[in-house]
Amino acid sequence: MLKKYQIYKPSFDEKERNSIWSTLKSNWLVNGPKTLKFENQIKKNLKTKNAIAVNSCTSGLFVALHAIGLKKGDEVITTPLTFVSTIHNLYNYGLKIKLIDINMEDLSIDLDVLKKNISKKTKCILVNHYGGIPAKIDEIIPFCKKKKIKVIEDAATALGAKLGNKKIGSFDNTITVFSLQVNKIITTGEGGIITTNDNKIAKKIRLLASCGRIFQKNSWKYKVPTYGFKFNFTDMQAALGLEQLKKLNKIQKYRRKLRLLYNKQFQNLINKNILKIQNLSYKKKFSEYIYTIILNEKKIKFKRDNLMNFLKKRGIETTVHYIPANKIDFYKKSFKKYKLKNSDYVYKNIISLPFHNKLKSKDIIYISNIINNFINNKIY
Repeated sequence: MLKKYQIYKPSFDEKERNSIWSTLKSNWLVNGPKTLKFENQIKKNLKTKNAIAVNSCTSGLFVALHAIGLKKGDEVITTPLTFVSTIHNLYNYGLKIKLIDINMEDLSIDLDVLKKNISKKTKCILVNHYGGIPAKIDEIIPFCKKKKIKVIEDAATALGAKLGNKKIGSFDNTITVFSLQVNKIITTGEGGIITTNDNKIAKKIRLLASCGRIFQKNSWKYKVPTYGFKFNFTDMQAALGLEQLKKLNKIQKYRRKLRLLYNKQFQNLINKNILKIQNLSYKKKFSEYIYTIILNEKKIKFKRDNLMNFLKKRGIETTVHYIPANKIDFYKKSFKKYKLKNSDYVYKNIISLPFHNKLKSKDIIYISNIINNFINNKIY
C-alpha cells in the first residue's frame, strides 16, 4: 500500500485529552478561568502586555479593524499573497483595499514599495507575515507611526516567530493577530489570539469581542456602551491550547531540523538557481509553519502543477499558499488595475511540501529525492 505524506498533522497526545476531559468534568465549557489562564500564558510567552483569545484569526482581524476606529471608505494597504478571509474582512468592513506587490525575500510588504503607495487616504497598513516568516515590521512600524498610519499584523501563521530578540506579537504601536486553526503550528481546532501593548486598545478589543457588554460585579446585569460581536473563545479550546503552548518550542525546534534537511537535499538545485527557498538568518527566526520551494520557470520545461500531480501519484500531498487576492474570482475585476509582478510569479511557481512533526528524516529524504529526480529529468 502506498504511504501517504500529508501536508500537516497536529501534534496531540494524552496530555491534551486529559486536559479536555478535566474541563468537561468541571462543567465550565465556555469562556472562563482556563481561557484567562491561556491568555496569561500567551502574554508570558510573547512578552506582550495584552492577549485576548477569540474564536478565529478572521474574527480577530475584523475586531482589530473596528478597534482602531476605521471608517467606511478608508484606505488600507496590504499584499495579495494571503488567505482570502483577510481580504474578505477589509471588503466586509467597506474599506478601500489597495494592493501592493510583495518582495522576494520574505514574500511580504516591501517598505520602499509601501512608501511609494501611501496617500492622504491611507489609514492602516495590514502586514502579512507570510508563512510565519517575519516581515520587516521593525522598519514598517516606525515609518507608519510618523505618518500616523495604524498597523495591524496578520500573524496567522507566525506564532513563535522572532525578529531580532523580539517575538512577533510583542512590538509597540501595532495590533497582532494569530491563528490557532487546526493546520497551524499549535492548535485549538479553531481560534485566534490578539496581542497589543496598548492597554486602551486591548480594553476596546475585549469589549467589542464580547457583544459590547460590561457586567456589573456580582450581578446578572450588564451595560452595553457600544456595539459588538460574539467572538468569544471557550475553555474547551483553552484546555487544548494550554497543553499545545507547552510544546511550541519543541515543535518548532524539530521542524527547524526538518527545514535544514530539506535545504541540504535541495542544495544542488538551489546552487543552480533552479529552486529558491526562504533562508533563515541571524535576525529572523521563522515560526516553522510551512516549507516552500519556488521554481525558476526560466530553468525548467514543465509547469508547477505537473510536479504537484507527479507527487500526488506517489502519495505526497502538496498545496499552494495562497491563491492571491487578485486571482480570486470575486475580486479579479476590482484588483485588475494593480501591478503585482512578484506575487503573480510566486503564485505560479510556489509549492508547499509536507512539513509537520510526524515526519521523520527518512521521509524528508524520500520526498526530496522524488522531487530532485523529477526536476533533473525535466531541465533544459
